[in-house]
Amino acid sequence: MGLGVLLRWRAEIFLTAVFLMGMAWLYHQVGEGYAWLIFTGTVVVVVLVPQTRWFVFSRFWCLVDRHRLRTCLRQARARTMNLDGALPFMLWARPTKTGERIWLWSRAGSSAGDLEAVLEYIAPACYARDARVHRVRKLSTLFAVEVIRRDPLDRSTPIDSPLAKVASLVRKSRGEGTEPIAAATVTPLPVQEKPAPRSAAVVADDLSDYID
Repeated sequence: MGLGVLLRWRAEIFLTAVFLMGMAWLYHQVGEGYAWLIFTGTVVVVVLVPQTRWFVFSRFWCLVDRHRLRTCLRQARARTMNLDGALPFMLWARPTKTGERIWLWSRAGSSAGDLEAVLEYIAPACYARDARVHRVRKLSTLFAVEVIRRDPLDRSTPIDSPLAKVASLVRKSRGEGTEPIAAATVTPLPVQEKPAPRSAAVVADDLSDYID
């Protein structure tokens, strides 16, 4: 029981220990006032810089998803445990371009198919738009829950295509085969005039030659 709690809260325990040790060291070096000033400045820099802000927020949602997923599986009406009441092992969570991916290890008596019945509960529990199960073909006991939080294609601004950059480089170069394609010159064919229809008198004269 105690080991399971330590494993579930390992990230929070580690961050709390780092914070307390760092503040204690700053207290000893620069004093209490400057210590809090340095801590506040560090937080502001992390929030303002896009790269660090995305790194911190993505890891924060990974922690939230792990706890919310465990709570959802325990409270779901569908079967998500084995007959002993044990949930799958939650190994780790990693951010993706669309949200987070939580890896799980199924215990004996459970499978990834049990989670497919509760996907409609997992998405709102994690404050996400959708949830999916990612299976590993080589190992059926290892699977992941894909928490879909955003859609990269759902943007108001157009997405740059890498092909456009390649095309611009090709146009700038003067190598073989980069000349623009010109339209072919089409010469119209002469139109033959249709012969005028012969009159009935002319036709009669022609037939008289064959009549005795």
